[in-house]
Amino acid sequence: MQAHNTISDVLDHLIRRIGNATSWLCLALVALIVSSVTLRYAFSVSSLALDELQWHVYSLSWLIGFSYATAEDSHVRNDILYNRFSEITRLRIDFCSYLFLLLPFVGIAIYHSIFFVKWAYVQNEGSLDPGGLPYRWIIKTALPVGFALLGLSAISRIIDLSRQIALLKKARK
Repeated sequence: MQAHNTISDVLDHLIRRIGNATSWLCLALVALIVSSVTLRYAFSVSSLALDELQWHVYSLSWLIGFSYATAEDSHVRNDILYNRFSEITRLRIDFCSYLFLLLPFVGIAIYHSIFFVKWAYVQNEGSLDPGGLPYRWIIKTALPVGFALLGLSAISRIIDLSRQIALLKKARK
C-alpha cells in the first residue's frame, strides 16, 4: 500500500533531482581517475591537485548519495529478521529508525560540521601539500549540505511512513 503526501512528494522530488544531477559526478570521477593514471604512467607526470580533486568529487557524490538512497528507500538494511515481520511492523521499525536514530545523528553531524566549515573558511584552509588544492572550505561545505539533504530525506520518509501506518490501521478496522 503506497501512501502519498504532498510535502513528502515535494521533498523526494527535490532530493531525486539533486541526486540524479549529482550522479554525473561519478562519470567525472572516472574521467579524473583515468586522466591521473594516464598522466602518471604514460607521461610520468603526477598531480597532487588532480588526486585531491578525485577525493573531493568522490566525497561530494557519496554525501549526496546518502540522501538519494534514503529517498529511494534503497539503502542497506539487515533483512534477516526484518523480512519476517508484518508490513505494519516493518513500517514502525523504519519510522522509529528515522525518527530516533537517523534524525538525531543528522542533527549532530550538521551542528559539528558547521563549526568545521566555519573554521576552514576563517583560516582559508587549503591543502598542506605543495601543489594541492586551495580553499578546502568549499568541499567541507558539502558536509552540512549533504547531511541537511539526508535530514530532509528522512523527514520525507517519516511523513510517508506515518501516513502508511495510519492507512494500514484504518484498513484493518
